[in-house]
Amino acid sequence: MKLLTGLIMWKNLKMRWPSNSKASFLLFAVFWIYIVLATTTIVKTRSTADNLAAADTDSNLTRTYSISVWKVGARMKRRFLRSFGSKELDPFRFCSVSNCRLVTNDSEVERSDAVMFHLHLLEDLKANLPKRPNPEQLWIFFTDEAPYHTFMANRALKMKDLNGLFNLSMTYRSDSDIPVPYGRTVVLETPSEEDYASIVLRKTRNVTILGSNCGSKNRRWEYVRELQKYIDVNIYGGCGKPACPGHFTRDCDVIRDYRIYLAFENSNCDEYITEKLWYNAYSKYAIPVVMGGTRENYERLCPPNSFIHVEDFDSPQTLADYLSDILSHPDKLLAYHDWRRHYQVLNEHGYFGSPSLHLCRMCEAIQKPRQPQVLDHLEEWWSVKRDCRKSLF
Repeated sequence: MKLLTGLIMWKNLKMRWPSNSKASFLLFAVFWIYIVLATTTIVKTRSTADNLAAADTDSNLTRTYSISVWKVGARMKRRFLRSFGSKELDPFRFCSVSNCRLVTNDSEVERSDAVMFHLHLLEDLKANLPKRPNPEQLWIFFTDEAPYHTFMANRALKMKDLNGLFNLSMTYRSDSDIPVPYGRTVVLETPSEEDYASIVLRKTRNVTILGSNCGSKNRRWEYVRELQKYIDVNIYGGCGKPACPGHFTRDCDVIRDYRIYLAFENSNCDEYITEKLWYNAYSKYAIPVVMGGTRENYERLCPPNSFIHVEDFDSPQTLADYLSDILSHPDKLLAYHDWRRHYQVLNEHGYFGSPSLHLCRMCEAIQKPRQPQVLDHLEEWWSVKRDCRKSLF
């Protein structure tokens, strides 16, 4: 704008000023002094604005948020930072942010930006809550168990007891404020050239299941025992042949040679799909036979045509007949692995050395602009009656 004003001034002055050379030289000199000063002002003004914007951006990037884990911080480091191994890993290596730190010392909780409460592990949640320094501190409740088993350390607690305490929910379910599923399906940008057929066809054994919890709400072990009457099923772990000691700490190679894995959860609850599917089956190149969530859950969350749901069969015997058929036809067996050309499965639970995305997801969530909220009516949102189904067997 100032440059344009200068040009207009030059035109007007030239028309009015005497046309001798001395006067023209003086006029020209005055004009260029004006232009230089005007341009310098423009450059300085823009440079200052740019510097201020850059300073604001740098300030946001260097702001470090602290996240406390109340009472069980040292224990959760084993999962969040070490993935049940001996070496600490970068919890943000697969994350969109990295400006958070995990606080495991309860004396620092009042200075933290957020506090996570692990409902499954806490014995005295109501009786021993930390002091909340201000309403802006975010309280997050976390559970990765089905609604039947939310309060394992204190079974007297109910979800309704927690109304009005928390700001954010963190569970495996996709309707949580902070979803942390055990695994995810992602679309590949380009088709995979992996020779998965050779891996599958090299396997020499048929059906297996690994389990250490021999009880359940959905009668899964009763189903397995009935299934064994019609097809051979090898059971490993505490509920079968001893194998793979060290809970979540090491891979279990004994199941790697099987073509089919029974990914039976302990409860038939909405979206309750654990490492039994994502790791024990998909990562081992086995076809999962699933029991837990609804068929719609699996269709929405898993690769297409990648699983067999027990509820599609009238009885364990009809399922056994179907499994025997696909095991005797390599083309049918491989059809359940065709998804590997276009999809990838990510394990994000922190077990067996897989990444734990819990700290990452909390770090992302507490920086996200959102309306303030306090969670109420939790007994309606997290409910056995609403979210879980009885066994059909």
